[in-house]
Amino acid sequence: MAAAGVASEGLSPDAAKAEAENATHLSVALVENVIVILMLVEDHIRSQCKQSSSSRAADGSPSPLSLFYPVHYNLTSSFTSSESTDVRGDRTSASSNSGGVSLDVLSLMADANGQISAAVIEKLAAAAAADPYESVSSAFVSYGSCAKDLAIGWKYRSRLWYGVGLSSNTASFGGGGSGWEFWKSLLDKDDNGNWLELPLVKKSVAMLQALLLDESGKGGGLGIGGGSGTGMGAMTALYQLLDSDQPFLCMLRMVLLSMREDDDGIDSKMSEERKLQSALLWSVLSPILNMPISDAKKQRVLVACCVIYSEVYHAVSIDRKILRKKYVEAIIPPFIAVLRRWRPLLAGIHELAAADGLNPLTVEDHELAAYAESVEASLDLISPVWAAAFASPPAALALSMIAAGTSDSENHAPSTNPQLRRETSLLERKQARLQTFSSFQKPSTIPNKTPPIPKNKAAAKDAALAAARDVQRFSRIGSGRGLSAVAMATSTQRRTAGDMERVQRWNITEAMGVAWMECLQPVDTKSIYEKDFNALSYKFIAVLVASFALARNMQRSEMDRHVRACIISRHRISIGIHAWRKLIRQLIEMRSLFGPFADYLYNPYRVFWKLDFMESSSRMRRCMRRNYRGSDHLGSAANYEDYSRENNDPSTRVLSAEAITVEGINEEEEHIETENLDLTVDDIGDEIENQPKFSKGAEKTLQNSSDSNGIQPESDEGIVQSSSAFAPGYVPSELDERIVIELPSTMVQPLRVVQGTFQVTSRRINFIVDNNETSTMMDGLKFGYETRDQEKNHSWLISTLHQIYSRRYLLRRSALEIFMVDRSNFFFDFGSRDGRRNAYQAIVHARPLYLNNIYLATQRPGLLLKRTQLMERWARWEISNFEYLMQLNTLAGRSYNDITQYPVFPWILSDYSSKSLDLSNPSSYRDLSKPIGALNPDRLKKFQERYSSFDDPVIPKFHYGSHYSSAGTVLYYLIRVEPFTTLAIKLQGGKFDHADRMFSDISATWNGVLEDMSDVKELVPELFYLPEVLTNENSIDFGTTQLGGKLDTVKLPAWAENPVDFVHKHRMALESEYVSSHLHEWIDLIFGYKQRGKEAIAANNVFFYITYEGTVDIDKISDPVQQHATQDQIAYFGQTPSQLLTIPHLKKKPLSEVLHLQTIFRNPKAIKSYAIPSPEQCNLPAAAIHASSDTVVVVDLNAPAAHVAQHKWQPNTPDGQGTPFLFHHGKATSGSAGGIIRMLKGPAGTGEEWQYPQALAFPVSGIRSQAIVSITCDKEIITGGHADNSIRLISSDGAKTLETAYAHCAPVTCLGLSPNSDYLVTGSRDTTVLLWRIHRALASHSSVTSESSTGNGTGMRPSTGSSSSSHLLMEKNRRRRIEGPIQVLRGHHSEILSCCVNSGLRMVVSCSHSSDVLLHSIREGRLVRRLDGVLAHAVSLSSEGIVVVWNESKHIISTFTLNGVLIAKSELPFSSSICCMEISLDGWSALIGINSQENGRAYNSSWNSQSSKSGNEDFYSDSEETHDTNRINAPSPSICFLDLHTLEVFHVLKLREGQDITALALNKDNTNLLVSTWDKQLIVFTDPTLSLKVVDQMLKLGWEGDGLKHLIK
Repeated sequence: MAAAGVASEGLSPDAAKAEAENATHLSVALVENVIVILMLVEDHIRSQCKQSSSSRAADGSPSPLSLFYPVHYNLTSSFTSSESTDVRGDRTSASSNSGGVSLDVLSLMADANGQISAAVIEKLAAAAAADPYESVSSAFVSYGSCAKDLAIGWKYRSRLWYGVGLSSNTASFGGGGSGWEFWKSLLDKDDNGNWLELPLVKKSVAMLQALLLDESGKGGGLGIGGGSGTGMGAMTALYQLLDSDQPFLCMLRMVLLSMREDDDGIDSKMSEERKLQSALLWSVLSPILNMPISDAKKQRVLVACCVIYSEVYHAVSIDRKILRKKYVEAIIPPFIAVLRRWRPLLAGIHELAAADGLNPLTVEDHELAAYAESVEASLDLISPVWAAAFASPPAALALSMIAAGTSDSENHAPSTNPQLRRETSLLERKQARLQTFSSFQKPSTIPNKTPPIPKNKAAAKDAALAAARDVQRFSRIGSGRGLSAVAMATSTQRRTAGDMERVQRWNITEAMGVAWMECLQPVDTKSIYEKDFNALSYKFIAVLVASFALARNMQRSEMDRHVRACIISRHRISIGIHAWRKLIRQLIEMRSLFGPFADYLYNPYRVFWKLDFMESSSRMRRCMRRNYRGSDHLGSAANYEDYSRENNDPSTRVLSAEAITVEGINEEEEHIETENLDLTVDDIGDEIENQPKFSKGAEKTLQNSSDSNGIQPESDEGIVQSSSAFAPGYVPSELDERIVIELPSTMVQPLRVVQGTFQVTSRRINFIVDNNETSTMMDGLKFGYETRDQEKNHSWLISTLHQIYSRRYLLRRSALEIFMVDRSNFFFDFGSRDGRRNAYQAIVHARPLYLNNIYLATQRPGLLLKRTQLMERWARWEISNFEYLMQLNTLAGRSYNDITQYPVFPWILSDYSSKSLDLSNPSSYRDLSKPIGALNPDRLKKFQERYSSFDDPVIPKFHYGSHYSSAGTVLYYLIRVEPFTTLAIKLQGGKFDHADRMFSDISATWNGVLEDMSDVKELVPELFYLPEVLTNENSIDFGTTQLGGKLDTVKLPAWAENPVDFVHKHRMALESEYVSSHLHEWIDLIFGYKQRGKEAIAANNVFFYITYEGTVDIDKISDPVQQHATQDQIAYFGQTPSQLLTIPHLKKKPLSEVLHLQTIFRNPKAIKSYAIPSPEQCNLPAAAIHASSDTVVVVDLNAPAAHVAQHKWQPNTPDGQGTPFLFHHGKATSGSAGGIIRMLKGPAGTGEEWQYPQALAFPVSGIRSQAIVSITCDKEIITGGHADNSIRLISSDGAKTLETAYAHCAPVTCLGLSPNSDYLVTGSRDTTVLLWRIHRALASHSSVTSESSTGNGTGMRPSTGSSSSSHLLMEKNRRRRIEGPIQVLRGHHSEILSCCVNSGLRMVVSCSHSSDVLLHSIREGRLVRRLDGVLAHAVSLSSEGIVVVWNESKHIISTFTLNGVLIAKSELPFSSSICCMEISLDGWSALIGINSQENGRAYNSSWNSQSSKSGNEDFYSDSEETHDTNRINAPSPSICFLDLHTLEVFHVLKLREGQDITALALNKDNTNLLVSTWDKQLIVFTDPTLSLKVVDQMLKLGWEGDGLKHLIK
């Protein structure tokens, strides 16, 4: 078109038209000449390769393939000398018969009798008659480094089709590549070692690129664009040129040759040249990618497939190694694209099927597409089926015809009547023309010259005959304009022996002369089809453009598929890297690496820590975890001017919404499997496999209801079609799983906001991360760094959803926060209320199994508070003050995930100067009825004056310009703990704040809150449970104050000995009776009716207007700059919580009126002892006791083959005879003993001998019986110590084995139950600790068990048919009670002595003979902390996170925090020993049973058996320098009441001499203590006055005989 435009410039319309057409036809002639030159170059290279191969044949260089392929043969005598030598190589068989088969192959085909069947002989004969390689070689790229491989591979593959030579081990089938050494030996090289012909090949391909590719190099090509510039007028001729077989295959072979020889086997980054070659291959293949599918083109497509497959086959070695990886990676996508388009036609060629009848093309489209997903996936093409298919007889026939120059598309004579009617459709005209063209078919007359008129009929007849001969010649050998010359000149490889005479009349010089002369002849301006071409050109060009666009789209589709395959590969590599990194870290933490560097890895110079986001049941995040990518942030101090490791932008704002959330922090991902413990490994694998797939969009979304909070989950009327643009996401793999909704959203995390897609399916909640932006940013970085910082997709089973809350994000109600059953929580912002509503309704409609119905009915915070009865429970002292405040924060929208809405807690104390803190003195506390800004009267006057004098038409009046909770406030308190340290640096522009303004002194901070006009901040919850916020665990340089002091650990009040002591006393103050009686006043200010309105003004509690919800609607701000500034203001000033109450809050009941808190720990001096009568009937001495509200279960010391007794009792209920409880001896009976009347009647058979049922077991010696017995809340016994290494669940009413579980490799030596009996841990001599989940007993199961226990006690099934079927159905539906093991906890190196678990803390503690005390998490099974140097023989864990450790060898009891900080320790006399421990319900106190050492050895001897071997006893001697050791001087035997914080004894229950303790048990409300002694006594300790109070209260409520159960309600 460009040439046409230049030619017609400045001429008249007619002349311009003529010149333009001449120019376009001249361009087409030049394009044809390019093809001519390309074919000549190919002919030259083929000839040179044959000569080189012939000269090397004398050397006898064998091909490595001849040593592996099973078919050995001599080529037939019809081969030419050069080719036969080239092909034969070293493959001459021991049998020298021409065309024969080797003896070893024949022997393989013989049967057991040594006979070869007739069918096999028939196959051998057919294989021997296969087309020789000579007839098909010209169709392949049979020159270059793979020339010899092609010959050998063709013969081998062609015989495979007949079933000859196929090895029995098809799995080891390899490719046909001989290897680099052999390939390089076949090439003629220059002085630099490069192939001599390679520059010529590259120049030819460069010329082809200029022809076919446009300026962008994207394959727009074929003359459209800046590539060739042929113009629109010549499109038809150009398309026809490329649509002919010989030019098409010549271009294909040359492009493949260039790409093959350019791949040197070095796995490097794809260069620009390789990218252009790949695009060029797509353009060359475009005619067969977009042509209509018809039988006429089947031969060409089959030949192209054979050629490309041979290149793939010979790029792979015999041992299935890809030798030319970049080459295969480039040609596989277009090859698969051709197969996918022509699969229906090719699959119909039944002869492609090999001897076994398998046709590789009779597969689904997606199976073909899988081959192009990665280079490794393409190896599946190297198989006998594929190899034989493209060397089958149909393939050989098509290759031979193409090599000979005759094919279906070129053997049709031109139509005698090329005239086409104008009304004929364009497609019909095109097809009619393409069926008859031969290259560029043209009239037989010379252009611009009128043929002479025949003088007579004879002359006319001669002229007609000459024209017919020309037509026949054109149809056989190509056009007379250039291609005919090339076809004749290169016919050596394309013609049979009958055409040799004609070849002698032609040579290269004549061919070039003819080609140039024909190209330079004047082009006539007449029309094609004898009509004006311009009349059809634009319509025809439109069809061509559409076809090229289709080819381009197919190319892009395949490229996208390849990209997705690369994403899968990178994702799998990332998973592998993470798995290895995790394994190495676990080995370091478990100290299981052995080698010269082990000690250095165990004890590095610096260890960094960060906050673990694992939450306890009260939402405390107590644990610190090791931070392997931590930093000391050297140079980040404000006064550190000489060095800074970060390039800081001086224009960075101190605080902004993006800095708080979107800023990418270089922090390691938690990589926690959020599918909880119910998600299996197979589910995870399915998720990974489905990640790269593209979703077709959500089918339906939930309709917006008129009331944003009114949810109606029972109806499906709210489902409508969503118009949102959905991102690609997870595609369900299960047949019954469907996508419910997909919404664009962001996951809000403490350090960043992650963009992605929120997806709800019928089974899962998924969040698919959009990593496009991240990938672009890290394009130039190393892969390892990229994978480490790549965000991770998340998926949760919808059945594990526990709670769901609507949330605000930057004061916009557009977010949801979901809480899972494992206490993980996640915050999602949907950008609008509609998006949040749709997501909420989709989740609710899924009916999650564990989701409370409260959250299905409403999402209004105030209604949720009312429905959950939290306020009433708190008023009855059922939950602590800390738990209640955390729950209020949660309901009001405060979240750990959003630092701008962090939970807020009040200042409690006002005394930070005294040397001792008196928690009983009201003056020690802050006035909770006033906001923090109103505590100082003088400052309050200034605030009130500002409020009254402030007058602004836009901004309402306010008392305080700052807020009590903001992002800056949170970072102020938590700056010493990662990840808040890193975030603080980011918010400050790369530096810490000045040291004088940072958190350094609690007393100074309190004074600032009282005095500073801009400081009204409250506290964060961590100051009530996490001492690490006050210490500099990571030794960070925070800078120097103006007085020269180094900022390090926070300065504590005088009454606090250390950070642990401060946090403990701070928490005790929060839970004190004074705070409990006034906390509701502070709640009214922050969450209640004094938060807004007149009450807020009267209470001096009005803050800046932008902190309140509803005062600013960000969505209505049209100016982006103003909207951004408003968001920054919200992030800076903070946000007021949602209002929960509009009426005054309830006041807490006085402590004296709360009976369930009158435990033995609150008033121990009032406790008295009561011995159970007839102790011989109690199954004593006991190894374990469990006391419920109506039953006492006793297991004797014979465990695991223990006797089990089940007694009935009623605690805190006077029996009328001076005993404050009812007790009835019993044995295994069916049903419940019932109420008081049955108890008062006494045992049914007083004269009957009391023999309790005994469990069947084979015990192992040397194991303490107390350590291997636990009793669940369902009154069932779990035992260990069995010879078969099992654990067993035993019924208490018959000692029958209900269930047996196996997992250990050695006998179980200890076990422990969580307080609510939902988790079990077992330790073994195999040094592992296993975690199990315990499921509660079903009512039906209990009834069946009791029924089967009656009568003969054998537990046989009923004999009746109906009962048997119901029993079998029940057994089928029954879930196993002991599930697991769900975690294997490692790190010990010897026998486990003691272990315990607390589900509220999500923590397991264990100890062994020679290892340290280890703490593992339930959620991940990860080793959280190792108490270095701490030797323990018994451990226990309180609900407040205090680890109690007993060292038998040193007689020291110690307490530690979950982070390994020593709290206190006490020493016992060596004449005494601790036999058992019980922790109080509140977690602050403990009971220890002390026996004399002499008597205690009978059942504590295993503790001392290996204590002398341990080398971990240095901890106590070293720690004595910093911690005073208390001494417990209690008599033996006795029961001591200990304060776990100080380990001081505040009460002692002394027993008589000889009454050594064997077991202790507290009932559920801690009002009664049961003690089993060595002299077979069962003693109950309780406060007798409590029973009187209980009876009085029960009479008021109505007597029902269930103890304190109704009081708690």
